[in-house]
Amino acid sequence: MQRESPYKYLGTDERLQECYDNGIKKAVIGVGYLGKGKIRETIYDTLKQIGFELPVISDPSAIISSTASVGEGTFIGKNVIVNADSYVGRACIINTQALVEHECKIDDFSHIAVSAVLCGQVQVGRAAFVGANATVIQCMNIPAGSIIPAGVVVRNGYFKKGICNG
Repeated sequence: MQRESPYKYLGTDERLQECYDNGIKKAVIGVGYLGKGKIRETIYDTLKQIGFELPVISDPSAIISSTASVGEGTFIGKNVIVNADSYVGRACIINTQALVEHECKIDDFSHIAVSAVLCGQVQVGRAAFVGANATVIQCMNIPAGSIIPAGVVVRNGYFKKGICNG
């Protein structure tokens, strides 16, 4: 049985300017990766052009180091850990139980899926996707727009074998 939402439906994207003009100044991007990080980027750009603020949405169970940085519009899910000196860009998704170890850099509009592990000093390019339960070994660089399949271990030579579309 579907439960009724306590939130009022405000309309389609065509009403965004009207909503802003009527006093709604904050927005959240509720769209996942959908195979393309560009969709989140397009929505982000539209919202910013209107003037909306995009707060970081972080579940209370998440642990974010005091030396980590998280960009606006990013979603941090349940039991996520973002460790020391890591950087998470704008409008990213760091989903349930993902681990972002020390000194990682995740560029804008990327998605780190459920239970993915980024070991230390991993670089994730713009609008990349790291699938559920994937592990990226320390110091690896995931190119912009890449899709890392669920359950894969990314180590030296991974991209040379043609496994990734990046």
